Amino acid sequence: MDISTSLQRVMYAHLLAVSCAAVTFVFGNELWDFVVNGDKTFRFPLATLVLAWVMAFAASVLPYAGAMTLAVRRGIRSPGFFIGGAVLTALAFLPLLACAYSPRHLVRLGPMLFLAGLVAGSACWLVLKSAHNEDTVPAI
Repeated sequence: MDISTSLQRVMYAHLLAVSCAAVTFVFGNELWDFVVNGDKTFRFPLATLVLAWVMAFAASVLPYAGAMTLAVRRGIRSPGFFIGGAVLTALAFLPLLACAYSPRHLVRLGPMLFLAGLVAGSACWLVLKSAHNEDTVPAI
C-alpha cells in the first residue's frame, strides 16, 4: 500500500468493509434459514443489521488500525493480507457467538463469519488499491 494513501480513504475503506460484513452476515443467515431449514418467512430486521454493524465496527477498529499501520510501514499491498486479516478478525467473533447461541448454530456461524470476512477484506482492498482521485468518495 502506498504511504500516499490518505486517511480519508482508509476510513472509507473501513466503513465499507464493516458495512459489507454486517450485510453479508445478516443476509447470509436469513438465506441459510430459507434454503437449509426451509423457513419461508424472510426477516431482515433493521435492528439486527444495526447491531451487527456496531459489533463489527467495535471489534474491528483496533485490528484494522494495527493492520493499516503495518501495511504502511512495510509497504504491504497484497490482497491476501487484507482479506486474511478481515477473515481472522471476523472469525474472532466465533467464541463470543458460541456463548450466545446453542452449539448447533456454530455449523452455520463459522461459514457466515468466514464469508463476511472475505467480503469485508475484498471491499477494503478494492477501495485502498483503486486509482480514484483522493479528494472524492471512492466509486463502487
